[in-house]
Formats: sequence, C-alpha cells, structure tokens
Amino acid sequence: MHRLQTQSENPRSVSTEAARMVVVGNGMVGHAFCQSLVRRGAMQEWQVDIFGEEPYAAYDRVRLTQLFSDTESSLTLSPKTWYEQVGLNLVTSQKVNAIDRINREVVCQDGKRYPYDRLVLATGSRPFVPPIEGAELPGVFLYRTLDDLQKIRTYAENCRSAAIMGGGLLGLEAGKAALDLGLEAHVLEVAPSLMPRQLDTAGGALLKSRVESLGVHVHVLCRCERIERFGEGLRLHFTNSETLRVDMLIISAGIVPRDELARDAELEIAHRGGVVVNDQLRTSDPHIYAIGECAVHREKHYGLVGPGIQMADVLAANCCGEKQEFLYGDQSAKLKLMGVDVAALGDALGETPNSRIVASSTEHSYRKLIFEGNCVVGATAVGEWDEIDRVRDLITHARRLWPWQISRFRRTGRLWPEDTLNSPWDWPDNAVICSCVGVTKGQICEATRDGAADAAAVTTLTRASSVCGTCRPLVRQLCGERHLPPKTASWQILLASSVATLMIIVAMLAIGPLPFADSVQSTWHTVDALWRSETPKQITGYTIFGLTALGLAFSLRKRISRITWGDFAWWRVAHAVLATLAVVGLVLHTGFHFGSNLNFALALTFVVVNFTGSLTGMLVSLENRITGALGIWIRRWRPRLVWLHLILSWPLPVLLLFHIITVYYF
Repeated sequence: MHRLQTQSENPRSVSTEAARMVVVGNGMVGHAFCQSLVRRGAMQEWQVDIFGEEPYAAYDRVRLTQLFSDTESSLTLSPKTWYEQVGLNLVTSQKVNAIDRINREVVCQDGKRYPYDRLVLATGSRPFVPPIEGAELPGVFLYRTLDDLQKIRTYAENCRSAAIMGGGLLGLEAGKAALDLGLEAHVLEVAPSLMPRQLDTAGGALLKSRVESLGVHVHVLCRCERIERFGEGLRLHFTNSETLRVDMLIISAGIVPRDELARDAELEIAHRGGVVVNDQLRTSDPHIYAIGECAVHREKHYGLVGPGIQMADVLAANCCGEKQEFLYGDQSAKLKLMGVDVAALGDALGETPNSRIVASSTEHSYRKLIFEGNCVVGATAVGEWDEIDRVRDLITHARRLWPWQISRFRRTGRLWPEDTLNSPWDWPDNAVICSCVGVTKGQICEATRDGAADAAAVTTLTRASSVCGTCRPLVRQLCGERHLPPKTASWQILLASSVATLMIIVAMLAIGPLPFADSVQSTWHTVDALWRSETPKQITGYTIFGLTALGLAFSLRKRISRITWGDFAWWRVAHAVLATLAVVGLVLHTGFHFGSNLNFALALTFVVVNFTGSLTGMLVSLENRITGALGIWIRRWRPRLVWLHLILSWPLPVLLLFHIITVYYF
C-alpha cells in the first residue's frame, strides 16, 4: 500500500526542454510504470527511453501458460505501436550493460550511451537454479520467458514425461504447461506440502490431493541432488536414494532479484540480494530508483507482481510532482492453479503476534482465517469460496467480525448466510475488486462514469482484471454485463405463489370477518359450516398444522449445511407453495374470524409471518432479474426482510401448541 501526503512543495514546472528518464526493464512492472506516467500526462515533462532485453513488447507473465492455447499477441499488454503513439521510446532486444553514475549515462550492449536525469531499474528477477550437478544438460529448461516456453514446446514434441522442480506458484503453472502439452507430469517440492510460502500444511495437503486427481504426480520432501543423461532422457537422483526417469526437466524453483547492474554500479544491495530502496523507492544514488522484483524495501523482497505495480504507481506520481510514499505491498494472491481455486490473503501463514487461527475443511475445500482480536488479518483457501472477495475487504479495512459469524464459519465454512452475498454493487466504494492492481469499486464506477462502456474499456483505464483475470466477473457486473440467469421455471412459480399469498392476506384484512348465515335454509349456511362446525374446523386446523410444519421442515434445507439433496431453488419454491396452501387453510378454518386473546395472537402472528414471507419470496424471485437502482435496492433489503420473517416465525410454534392445549384440555 502507499500513502498520499499533502503536497508541501510546488510540482516541478514544465521546462522548455524535457528531462531525460531511462527505464531499464520492460516487464509487467516497467510497463505499469509507463502507463502510470502516460495517465498523469508526464510526457510533457519527461523524455522516456525504455530498454528491454527480449524482442517483445511487455507481456503478461502471470498467464504465460496460455501461450500453448493461444497466440503471443494475446499476452501482450500493449503493442509496440502504443509506445510510439504516447511518445515513449521503446528499445527491444537491447541489454543495458553498465551504469555510469558520474556522467549519468547507461551503456548498452551495442556500445551506445544514453544520458538520464532519472534512472528507473525495473529489471525484475531471474529463475533460481539450485546448485545441482547436471542442471546444464540438454533437456533441462527454465520457466520464465516467452522464449523459454517456445523451447519447452518444441522439445516436448518428442517427449512423453516431464518433471517440474518446484511446487510453488510458478512450479504449478509449469506443471499446467506440461499437462497442456500432453505430458505425464511430476511436480517435485522440497517442503512437506505444495505452495509452502502461501499455504499451511493442511491447505497444501488438500491442494496436493486436488492436483493429483488431475493426473499429476506430486512428490513432496523431495530434493534432487544430481541429474544425468539416461538414453534419450534424464534420470534424477534424490537425497533419499530414489530416482526418477523423465524425458525433460523444467526448473521453476523460485526467483532471485536481478541486481547485477546495480551491484556493478556499487549501489547498496541487500544481504540476500536486491536493490535497497527507501519509501520514495530511491536507491543509495539520489538519481536512481528501483521498483518491482529487483527492489528490497524495508528488508522485504516482494516476489509478486501486485506490489510491483503499487511501486510503479507511487514512483510515477512522484515523477509528476506529487508526494507519495510506498509503505508496504499487498502480497495477497488469488489464482486458479490447474483448475483449482487458491487464495492467500494478508497474513496467510499467521505470523502476526498473538494471532489465532480458525479453520474449516471438507473433502473438497479448506478455509482458514487468521484473527488479531476479532479482526481478520489473513486468510487462505483451497477450493471455491464465493465469499473470498468480501473476506479480502475485511482484511484490507481491518473490519471486525461478530462472534456468531465466527461460530457460523466453524460450523459451515461461511461467514455470511448464503443468500446474503450481495452483488458488488452493494459493496462500499473502497472495497478492492482487483487485488493484483489494487483497483477499488469506486475507481471502476468512476471509469464507467467517464465513458467506459464495457469491461474491456474499464480494464484499459484502470488495469483491473489485466493480470490474473480472476476478478473479471466482478468487473463485468459493475459494468452492467450481468450473466443471464438460468432458464428455469422455479422463479416464476415462486413469484406466482408469493403474489397469491399476498393477495389472500390483503383480501382477508380488507374484507374482515365473513358473516354467518342468518337461516339454516340459506345456501351460505353450508359454507360457513367450515368455520362454525367442529369437524371441519378440526380437519382444516390439522391441515394448517401439517402444512406449516412441512414448510418449516423445507426451510431447514438452507439452515443445515449437511442437507444437500436437490436444487435449493426448488426447495424454496416448495416452501412458498406450502405457505400459500396454509393461508388458504386459514381462510377455511376461520372465515376471517380471528377470535380474541390467544386465538387472536396466533392468527395475527400467522398472518404477519406469511405476509413477510410473501414479500420475501417476491424479492427473491426478482433480485437477479432486475438491474439498476431498483435491483440494488432489492439486493440490499431482501436479506433484512428474510431475517424479519425468521424472527417473527419463532412465536408461531409456541402459540400453536398453547392453542391445541386450550382447545382439547379445556
């Protein structure tokens, strides 16, 4: 995160000759920095030269495996023409070999020198290659760049199996690449479980089980000490004396900051590598800055793209005369790895002092919350969890949870009742929609007001969903691109039943008690016998009792998580139809004569419960089919009406019991 300070100095005035800025590195963070400069109109003040070693424009490394199912252009963040259009000088296939700090110049591999007034290092990181004998053999590949994947794809054409060294984020992505190539995949991890930097042992074990169900062989506590050629393939030797024969090996065992340029220039380097920067992202040289995976801030090295993009925004703001500081980076990760949803938010491993952990697990999912007091400071999840975006909002804003919410989480794995998961339209403006870039709901709404007509336009303006893409459904909802509801008749029956119940109750209250027949010869005398004679009253009374009890039983489908049989929508329809029949039974039982004392209290309670129930049913049936302000209002008020309906229902069984006792005992 970063803090915006009150500007104490006037921004640097635009000079007649633009100052020179050199950006070394054109990865995702370097590209984000350039985008932020352009958005702030910095091209009037700065002449910017960007150097990238690869021959491509910036591309999305997070979704690198999509190269096997799509084209290179689909990963490109901005085409080379964009740089020209906005006034940026992009130089590809050009490595910067040295920094001349005395003359403020960078020296490229072709010998050319480029002057700078401000130098930004966005060199990123390189794959960590363990010191293993045989790591340089043919058939051993790294997993980092487009060229790496092209080499892997070409070599895999004659292979049947592959081992992936590393069970972290990158390793599992490489495993997905091996599966996409039709190879038998083996993932090797030295830790006791997968993703040890994000998940605890239980979460890593479930992830291992889910990954293995896809046909991937996972080997934990597995350290390779030697690689040798074996026929046309490779044989891996492990410290436990076991071996594994594969056709190729992909190394994805972590990353190391690319700090060699800064090291040769004698900038301050952290003990474990990385360029040391302060809160303004300035290095030990006042004219040189570092952002992204090559930087170390407050002794912390961030290995994710999200914090790097936050750094890029802070530095771009300061280059335009603002006063911002980078205080810490959000290391939350929410990804789909090999088809499995994985999330690690905030203090995911529970390193906060005096924190406590509450976990909930099933055969197919694992959810964990880390608390400091009653505030959630971290969370992890393996498997789908539709509340995860709201949990992230809890962590971001240090919101407290009620004891009953924690109790519900222990029992069911949910913090909120299932049907109170509001649309993102109901979230506060400061709720984070895209955790990779840190875009809030308010920023997306502002983009739509500024003319962004669809999700693609919002992504262009805010970069939301431009990294991993998991928040794209939320962005689409906020842009009005709602998914069409499933074609089912359940909502129509629910609406019709709720309207019928409401009309009967309104008619009952408007008409008042029906008169008794004034003569035994009257035809009405046959009708009013229903609520005048004992036998018909017993029949209708027990019918109402049975329908009410059955309706309450059907409502347990939602309250008891173990009941999973059948589609919940049809259970709700059955509940509503039974309520309608019970109200009809009340008409036949009473003729709108509610009596007095206990009988009046029972009848009135019954009517009020069914009145709120009918309104609830109408809102439930319409909430996913109405958009705009009315739809937002429905989604906001429907959960409150549900709770009112439940609260009013509690006296009903007690009053009904006393009614039966008084009728038959007295």
